[in-house]
Amino acid sequence: MASNDPKVQAKVFLYELNNTRHEYGFSATEEWTLDLATNNQKKDLENKYYPLLSLTIAPENIIGMLDLLQEKLGTAVANIRDNLNPKKISKESVNLLAYCTGRLKY
Repeated sequence: MASNDPKVQAKVFLYELNNTRHEYGFSATEEWTLDLATNNQKKDLENKYYPLLSLTIAPENIIGMLDLLQEKLGTAVANIRDNLNPKKISKESVNLLAYCTGRLKY
């Protein structure tokens, strides 16, 4: 994404989630699963699930980005926040991934 503003990134990410849901014909029961992942974890999930959306977040913006997304995505974001230890956030950028566990790549 071109912008580093977390509000703009969150808005574009939500737009892409909605657009992808319609493009791939998700049913009402299919939900997005959200995860924070390193680049290696991202590659593993990309090989397993399709479609997979990704947003790279700077470490200092993780909490703020989750706050912005929680209003629209609710429990999916709440689960990440509950398992996130602010003291163990790495110094490297992290990927916020969205995928549907019912949509395997192969």
